Order: sequence, then structure tokens, then C-alpha cells
Amino acid sequence: MQSKKQFPVMLRRVLLLVLCALPAALAAQTLTQPKFGYLNYAEVLKAIPQYAEAEANLAKLQGQYDAEIQRSEDEFTRKYAEFLQEQKDFPQNIMVKRHKELQELMEKSIAFKHEIQTTLETARDKMLEPLTAELNDAISRVALKYNLDYVVNTEEKCYLFINPSVGMDITNDVKAELGIQQPAADATSGTAKTSNSYAR
Repeated sequence: MQSKKQFPVMLRRVLLLVLCALPAALAAQTLTQPKFGYLNYAEVLKAIPQYAEAEANLAKLQGQYDAEIQRSEDEFTRKYAEFLQEQKDFPQNIMVKRHKELQELMEKSIAFKHEIQTTLETARDKMLEPLTAELNDAISRVALKYNLDYVVNTEEKCYLFINPSVGMDITNDVKAELGIQQPAADATSGTAKTSNSYAR
């Protein structure tokens, strides 16, 4: 009878020890495994060698459109100057016609500027699409490598502080995945950051 009474007591002690040890085990697991990564998305994107080429092509295209806009503005300025100079010599119906032509020319110029803005934005998205796709894939590979739950983009500066014990700077890891050459000092510091964060 005494052994039967002792058994529940021992069982309760074992369960108590397990419950006491569980939080410590969970805390140790949390500290040794960063739950999220972070990087400046725009910074890494601009570090891709093909980014400079895409920006140069976009600047060339914008230069061509800027030249056309300037030509249209020069034409409007010239016709408006002629209108002011000749308005006293023309009858009313001709002046109304000239004024209407100037109004239409100005509206077309404004519409053309809006069209150019849309065209440039579309061209930029198209030029950068393969680069952003490549960057996103690299981020995914690094996140899976370190078993991260998610990756934060610090570009918008919404995060004033990130605790390094739970957040991991994956900038250099992603650059390495993309084959981006890094200065020796940066590469070394990046490896140290990763190792220290992962070891916590």
C-alpha cells in the first residue's frame, strides 16, 4: 500500500521537473535560432551589376522623351508669341480660331507628359523585373537556410530598433547568393554578424 501511495508523489515530482525545464528549453531554442531576417532591399538591388545598366538604359530613354517635350514646349512658346504679336491685326473670328489652336496644343502637351510618365514607369518596372525576381529568390534561399519565419525590409525606416538576438542581418548572405563581390572587411563583418546572431 505504501508503494502505491509513493508512486503518484514521484509522478508529480517528475512532471513538475519537466514543466520547470520546458520554458528553459524553449528559451534556449529561441535564443539559438533567429526568427526573422532583415535587409535594405533597395541597397542590395542597386548592388546587382545589371542594375546600373538598367538605370543607364532608362536614363537614355528619358532623355529622348525630355527632348521631345522640350520641342513641344518651344513650339507652343513660339506660336503663343506670334498670337500675342498678331492679335491686333486679325479679325475676331481668326483670333478665336488661333486661341482654340493654342488651347488644344497645350492640352496635347499636358497629355503627352502624363503618357511619358506612365511609359517610363512601365519601362522601369520591365527593366528591373528580372533583377527583383532574382533578388527575391536569393532572399528566399537565405531565409530557408537559416529557418527564418520572415524577412523585414528596412528600406522604409519603419523599424527604429531591431534586437540582434532575435533579428538577423542577412544583407551579406543575400549578396553572396547573388554573386556580388564584397570588400574583404564587409564580407568578414557580415560573417561575424551571422555567426553571432545564430549562436545566441
